Amino acid sequence: MKRGGYLNRRTPLAISGHSETSEVKKEIQAVAREIVIIRDGGCILRNIHYRDFPECGGYRNDGELILQADHLVTRANNATFADTRLIVCVCKAHHAWKSLGSNARKKEYDELVRTLLPSDRVALWDACERDSWKPNRGAAFNWTVTLAALKQELREIQRDSSHAA
Repeated sequence: MKRGGYLNRRTPLAISGHSETSEVKKEIQAVAREIVIIRDGGCILRNIHYRDFPECGGYRNDGELILQADHLVTRANNATFADTRLIVCVCKAHHAWKSLGSNARKKEYDELVRTLLPSDRVALWDACERDSWKPNRGAAFNWTVTLAALKQELREIQRDSSHAA
């Protein structure tokens, strides 16, 4: 009897879950993206002119630049998942440049980003990277509360940016 392997799946792999937690985490990502777009004023790497580093790119059909939220510490780390201090706004082209070939350029990318962030955010990033390997088995995350806090942060940054304009 011939067994089916991973290449012979009868059903496609699920792209994402549909649990309540999964849905809340998707909304967290959307709100965090809005926050970093406003805070960073667009791609933080837009003024970098460096060796083979690309210009900003990746446009929608209507001509608008696609902006993405890049997590400086992996999203798998629940402790930093929604911390906007550890997320930056980058265009699709710069995000792809870093990610190409299983994050082959991550070290170079991280070095560039470090030069653009305030020292307190770099210190936080370093501390989180240092501690990210530590198991956090007992931690329970209330994603709904986290989402509410992010929505409050978004309202404040929107208010502040409208007063600055």
